[in-house]
Amino acid sequence: MIEAVQIAVNNNAPVASSAISLYSTDAAEGLTLGQLAIAVCVRHAAVLEAQSVVKMNQMTSSANLLETASGYMEGVAAGTANWTEAKAFLVGTLGLDASTLPDGIDTYAKRMDAVDKIKGKLDMLSQSQQQDMIDLQSIISKRDVAFSASTNLVRTLGNSMGANASNF
Repeated sequence: MIEAVQIAVNNNAPVASSAISLYSTDAAEGLTLGQLAIAVCVRHAAVLEAQSVVKMNQMTSSANLLETASGYMEGVAAGTANWTEAKAFLVGTLGLDASTLPDGIDTYAKRMDAVDKIKGKLDMLSQSQQQDMIDLQSIISKRDVAFSASTNLVRTLGNSMGANASNF
């Protein structure tokens, strides 16, 4: 098993770095440096894969939340929503301030006031989802680089072993 410890960077670290990973293993005996490097790359890729799954689950949850909120917004705009239930969702789940919401949706002005508040929150959630998508793409890109690095190491080690064998 390979253990990783992240430490904060110092002034000598690469500019784009925020942390340095130190790797250790109790199984290094008998492993070549190449094999250890491949194991580190694969482990890093696996961690990034787990992060991408977490991010995708967050995005699914956010999408469901957006869909539910949109349904309430449509019902409020039409005046057909159960306002008590809708308000409970808006305050309890979306985090809107109850004091800013109208006491009912019995007039057009109250409905539009409520719709404006819901729209504002939906816009914030949509922006958050867009940022989550960018984060997910970044994680997947890093994971692909880690897998590519391990593949290239395996190929290089194979070529090196083949060249060494042919020299004997």
